Amino acid sequence: MIGRGISFGALSVINAIAMGKGAAFGIDLKTEASVELIPEPEFTVEIDGHPTEDTKLAIFSVEEMLKRCPDSGMNGAVIKTTSNIPISKGLKSSSSATNAILSASADALGIRVDPLEIGRLGATVAIKAGVSITGTFDDACACMLGGLVFTDNLKRELLLRRPMPEDISVVIHIPSYQIRKSAFPKERMREMSDLVSAAYQMAIEGDVFSAMYANGKCTCDAIGITPEIADKALSCGAAAAGLSGTGPATGILVPKEGLNEFLNLFGREDIILANIRNGV
Repeated sequence: MIGRGISFGALSVINAIAMGKGAAFGIDLKTEASVELIPEPEFTVEIDGHPTEDTKLAIFSVEEMLKRCPDSGMNGAVIKTTSNIPISKGLKSSSSATNAILSASADALGIRVDPLEIGRLGATVAIKAGVSITGTFDDACACMLGGLVFTDNLKRELLLRRPMPEDISVVIHIPSYQIRKSAFPKERMREMSDLVSAAYQMAIEGDVFSAMYANGKCTCDAIGITPEIADKALSCGAAAAGLSGTGPATGILVPKEGLNEFLNLFGREDIILANIRNGV
């Protein structure tokens, strides 16, 4: 019983840690997973290129899906993932991996699970594995569905989904260091709930680009860093920029016709390029 699944990456507009509601949009970085279910209660996990990464997330994902088919006779799995999403940078690598593994597990079992339910299961798994503070339902939805999503992470409800403009390129600045969820100062972030709430309202009303910067600045303040990368990007002609998730990556949106000029000014080191993903 072998199944395959795929999910994509995303960037933050609103960090849900502050107020329980978040917003994110899909990009075309992706994770692919294969899951071979076996009768023995044993798990083997191969995370391509990252042999030292914790495997709890992958194992919990398969176990969560196996609960739906208690009579399958399957109790373990061989799990393999490949991804071009950098880990622990704020680009939703965990949500993407969880989605892909859950989808592959469902495929192996021969069952269909609604994409939103995949996201809800992923939130349960992410909290259990300790890779998320809020369950990242916003990230899971953006990775799975694409487009711009607004969610209530505490209630695990999708509140709104709409497309992002496709005439923009995505430039992602990625520092060499990581920020693990366990090290993120969540209480400091929650102290900024009023500011983040205002940014959320800004995004709901259509000013997503300004909301990205405002949210990113709050996250930077919580961490104790400056939004210098976002400031530099805006000064070089970006339409929007902001720290994504808990960082340290900065998502930058640039009009496609001005991408080369932007990169000539901003620089081409420590960046990867992606595209907006609005759906399947």
